[in-house]
Amino acid sequence: MDSPAGGPAPDAGGGSVGMPQKDGDEDSGGGDRLIIRSKVLRLEVESTPDAVTKIRDLARSHEGTVTDMQVATDTDEWLYRYGEDGAPAGDGSALRGWVTTRVPAETYEDFLAEVAALGVVKFQSEATSDVTQEHVDLSARLDNLRAQEVRLREFFDAAKDVKDMLAIETELSRVRGEIESLDAQVTYLERQAAMATVTIELVEPRAVVSPGGESWGFGEAITDGIRGAAGLLTGLLTLLIATAPVWLVALVLFFPLRAYLRRRAGRRAAPLGEPITPAEERSA
Repeated sequence: MDSPAGGPAPDAGGGSVGMPQKDGDEDSGGGDRLIIRSKVLRLEVESTPDAVTKIRDLARSHEGTVTDMQVATDTDEWLYRYGEDGAPAGDGSALRGWVTTRVPAETYEDFLAEVAALGVVKFQSEATSDVTQEHVDLSARLDNLRAQEVRLREFFDAAKDVKDMLAIETELSRVRGEIESLDAQVTYLERQAAMATVTIELVEPRAVVSPGGESWGFGEAITDGIRGAAGLLTGLLTLLIATAPVWLVALVLFFPLRAYLRRRAGRRAAPLGEPITPAEERSA
């Protein structure tokens, strides 16, 4: 879920929103335009938990909501610990956070300015989508279907034949289903154009380690060496246990085979025609 800058991408379905624009931005029919707008900000802040709390307060003051919040360390370990104030409680390491908010489009710019004041803006991107024509087309189709529904109801009331009444009722059901579907799409676009989505990525400044410091890293090197040796011994022990059946079978076969080979070697070493005594055979 990362944004182009490395943070989480804003949800496509909850894209940000621009309210109808009236300043010389009207369509050919003279109506207001519907602009869906999304914004991504990356802020460097001193404290991620404090910034999360302030963003919540700002969204609430603009009659908006926080739809998603995540906080993690620099190693991407998610934090589920919270302080008494409800803010994420870190363990002292640098934190990163992502907050997604939805605010009324008429206060969109003011909200952005107040959020940007919480830290230093490191990255920002904005995407807009003009859905005016789509809204106009859907509304026109919706009006036509509603007029068709009225005519069908009139035909139904005037029908005398049961077969005709059933056919008209079937057509009414189909038209009513299309009306509900288009009405839901129109409502969705209007809601998208009424609220704006802003995703804020929060980062904390990382500590700068000076190469001229007092520590040369000997302690860390020794610790790492001990851990490496322990890991190697653990691996060898694991290999030994895993191959135990093989070398146990080999050990059982080794001694009889060695005795057999020694007896053969003793027979070959004896002079031809001179029998080997039982004592010599046993000693061999």
